[in-house]
Amino acid sequence: MKFKKIELLPHLPPFAAPLFSSLTLKGLHCGSGANLKSDFLNTDSMAFMDEKGNSTIEGSLCMVDDAFYYFQYDATKPFPFEDACFDWIYSEHFIEHIPQHVTVEWFKDMKRLLKPNGLIRVSTPDLEKYIRGYIDPDATFFKEHIRRLNAMGVQNVPPRRAWLVNQIFRNWGHQHIYDFAELRFTAGLAGFPPDLARKCTYQSGVVPELSALDREVRNDESLYVELFLK
Repeated sequence: MKFKKIELLPHLPPFAAPLFSSLTLKGLHCGSGANLKSDFLNTDSMAFMDEKGNSTIEGSLCMVDDAFYYFQYDATKPFPFEDACFDWIYSEHFIEHIPQHVTVEWFKDMKRLLKPNGLIRVSTPDLEKYIRGYIDPDATFFKEHIRRLNAMGVQNVPPRRAWLVNQIFRNWGHQHIYDFAELRFTAGLAGFPPDLARKCTYQSGVVPELSALDREVRNDESLYVELFLK
C-alpha cells in the first residue's frame, strides 16, 4: 500500500497520555490496515510506503499524508504506551485472527490503555448468524454473504451450507469465531465486567464517532459489541 507522504515523528516510546492529548487523538484504532481514520491513532502490523520510498517503521509514530497518525506494531504484544491514554478503542475484524488466549491478553492491554469510564467497540464475524443461516430454509443470510464475497473478488463460492460455515473458521487466517456470549466471556477474563457488555448494531452505539467506523462491506456477518469499564 503506497501513500503520497510518510513522515516519521520524533516522539520515542514509551508514549504518554499527554502526547496523544496534544495530538487530539482520543481513540486507538487497532487492526486498522489501510483504513486510516483521523482523530484516532491507527495501528496495524503492516508497513506502508510513500511515493518517495519512505516507509513506516515498527514501533515509530508516523504521520501519513499529513492527515493520519499511524503506529506500525504487532497488537498481540503490549503496546509501549503508558496507562489510561485513550477514551475509546475500536477494533474491526481483528480478534478472530488470533487464538482466544491471546485475545484475552489483548483485552487486558486494551483495558490498561483506556481512561476511566472508557469503552471499547469490537466487531467480528458472528457465529450465531452463521448457525442461524445454516438452519434457515431460505438460506437468506448465505445468499447475501455469497453476494458480498463475489463483490470482494472471491469467485466460485460453493452454495453448500457446510462449506459456508467451515470457511469462516478455516479461511482468512481465522483462529476463533465468537458469538456475543463467547466474546463477553473472553473480555470478562481480561477484567471487563460482563454485565456491562452491550450488543450493538451496525453504526449504532454510545459514541457516534466510534460506531461510525463500522464498514458496510462487513455488516452482513458482523457482531458488534461495546465493553465498558466501571
